Formats: sequence, structure tokens, C-alpha cells
Amino acid sequence: MPRKGVTLTKKSYGDLSDTNGLAAYRERYLEWMGIRNYSDKSRESRELYINYFIKWCEERGLTQPAEITKQIIERYQRYLYHYRKDNGEPLSFQSQHSRLGALRAFFKYLSKHNYTLY
Repeated sequence: MPRKGVTLTKKSYGDLSDTNGLAAYRERYLEWMGIRNYSDKSRESRELYINYFIKWCEERGLTQPAEITKQIIERYQRYLYHYRKDNGEPLSFQSQHSRLGALRAFFKYLSKHNYTLY
């Protein structure tokens, strides 16, 4: 369900018309976070990090949560490790941890609400 009002981040990825796609579940998750009174800052950072992941997945033809396996997450973790910012520096381990932590929370939500098996 799309949120009313302004999108928290500047650019959202994914096809919202696909009700079973990663983007639609991202929107449900962010709405759930709002209902649970998470801070705007927490929601903004999670949206940003989930968007990064959705963009990475789209580049590989992955659009459904059921397509995301442990091996896919491990590939994404390797991608983050080898990723270089515009200035040529790698992401800090804290940045890598934050991005993976947002995904962990997102997939935990999906599992807890029976959108995915695990």
C-alpha cells in the first residue's frame, strides 16, 4: 500500500504495480514501521538501504521476495564489500553493516507476517 504524502527518499526503486514485488512489500514495511512509531530517521534510512538492495536486485532480474535466497544475500554482501564510492574508497564496515541490518529487519518483517517462508 503506497504511503500518503511525500516519499521519504528522493528515488524509490521497484514496480509498485506488482503487488507481490519487492517495492510493494517495501511500502507495506515502511507503513508498518510508521504504525509502530519508528522514528522518521529510522524509516528514511531503512527505505534508502532497501532501495539500494531493490536496485541491485532489479539489475539481476530479481523482483519477488521469494527469489531472494541466502546465497543472493551473500552475493549482495560481497558486492557491498567490493563496492567503491565515487572517490574510490570502499564502504566502511559500519555502512555495510547498516545496509545489511536494514535487509535483515525487512526480511524478518516479511517472514513474521507470512509474506515469505523464512
